[in-house]
Parts: sequence; structure tokens; C-alpha cells
Amino acid sequence: MEELDTLRPPTGRRDHLSMDLQGVGALAAAGVALLSVPATLLVGRWQTRAALQTAQAAMRQADATYRAALDSVRAQGLNEHEQWRRGIRRDAYAALLQAVLNYKEQASNVFSQGATDPHQAPDAIAASKPLAADMTHKNLVVRLEGPDEVSNAGQALVDAVEGLMQVCRTWANTALTRTLLDECRASHPHEVERIADLGATFRVRNYWHQIGSPDMPNEADEILSELRSLLRTIGLLGRMPLLLTQQEPGAYGDASSALETAIGDFIASTRTALHAEPQPISDPYAPA
Repeated sequence: MEELDTLRPPTGRRDHLSMDLQGVGALAAAGVALLSVPATLLVGRWQTRAALQTAQAAMRQADATYRAALDSVRAQGLNEHEQWRRGIRRDAYAALLQAVLNYKEQASNVFSQGATDPHQAPDAIAASKPLAADMTHKNLVVRLEGPDEVSNAGQALVDAVEGLMQVCRTWANTALTRTLLDECRASHPHEVERIADLGATFRVRNYWHQIGSPDMPNEADEILSELRSLLRTIGLLGRMPLLLTQQEPGAYGDASSALETAIGDFIASTRTALHAEPQPISDPYAPA
């Protein structure tokens, strides 16, 4: 037993050895802990980066979806705007054409009154004025809407129907003047006969186109002077120009043909404009 006791380390030595082993274990644990911190940080950083990339991808996808939806809405809006504008133009073109046709019909009425009942011609002429005003307004709308090809064709159309109306007014007023002159024959037979002779001479010799020019012969001045006196006597001085002018043969037919041509040109230009490809429209909400 004494021999065994000699082999056992002293108590103090045993305690020291135990403490050394505990220190080694603590140091090892601390080392493991120190090594695990960078690993944890690295893993956390990877996870954060992955989450960030996922979030960024989701944001890009959401932005793309939003832009696609916005582009679709914008395209639909621009298409609806183009359709609306085309409808406005079509209505403006149709309104002008209808106004011109109404004016043309009234011109025919003026012409007919001159042929059948010249005394009613002034009323027919007066009735054409509101139609002319309406036509002018409709033409202004077409000029505002455009395009230039239709605007120019519309103006040519208005000019053509105005030319027809002018021919009809001149015809009706001339017919009324001659009717009034014939009605004065009973009370002023000699004056009316002389007026008819002088007017025929003036027209045949084409003096009307020389009035005011230095080449107008003295005979024309003498005819005008005598006509003024005679017409003043019978109360028709204000109608002197209508007695002296002579409308060209076929003037009504020529004006009607010119109007039909203008109508065809206007319709052709409007068809081209309405069926043309839509023009690009600037979108104020589009990104710069």
C-alpha cells in the first residue's frame, strides 16, 4: 500500500493537472467560437446578398410589368384619340359638303325664279345669304381641321359653288331688270324703245369691257350719258349695269361643270385623308 501511495501524484499536483486540462478545453472552445464568427458573418452576408438580388429582380419584373401595362394603356389612349379625331374630321367634311349642296340647290332656285317669275328672284337671292354664311362657317372648320389637301379642296369647292351662284344671281337680276323695263313700256314707250336700242349697241360693240379705260371711244360715253338720262326718267337708273352686261352663252353650264369637278376632288381628298395611316401623336406623358 505504501508502494501504491508512492506512485500516486500528490494532491496539489493532481489539482494543477486538472486545471491545465480545463484551460486547454476552454481555449479550444474559444478557438472554435472565434472560427465560427467569421463563418456566420460570411453566411449571413451571402444570404443578405441573395435576398437583395431577389428583391432587385422582383423590382425589375414589377417595373417591366408596370411599363408594359402603361404602354398598353397609352397605345390604347392614342388609338382612341386618333379615332376620335378622325370622326371629328369626317363630320366636318360631311357638314361642308352638305352646306355646299344646300347652297347649290338655292342657286338653282334663284336661276329658276329668274326664268319663271323674276319678281320673286330678290327673295330667292335673300334666302341664299344664311346658307352662304353657314357654308363659310363649315369651310372654316375644315380649314382648322385640315390637312392642307382637304382644306385646299374645300376652298376650291366653296369658290366653285359661289361662282355658280354668281351666274344665277346675274341671270335672275338681269331677267328682273328686263321685266321691269317691259312694264314701263306702257307709260314710257319711246324711252323704253330707245333704252333697248342703246343697250343692244353697247353690248354688241363690247363697250362694257372698255369702261374706264383710255381706249373707250366717244360713242360709248355718249351712249352711257343718254342711258343715264332715260333710265332716270323711268326710275330704273340703279339697274343700268344689268342692262349693259351680257352673260356669256353657256355660263350656267360651265359653272355647273366646274362645281361637279370640285365636288369630286373634295370627296377624293377627304377619302385619302380619312383612310391614311395615323400620324404620330406626341404623348406628353411619355418618358423623355
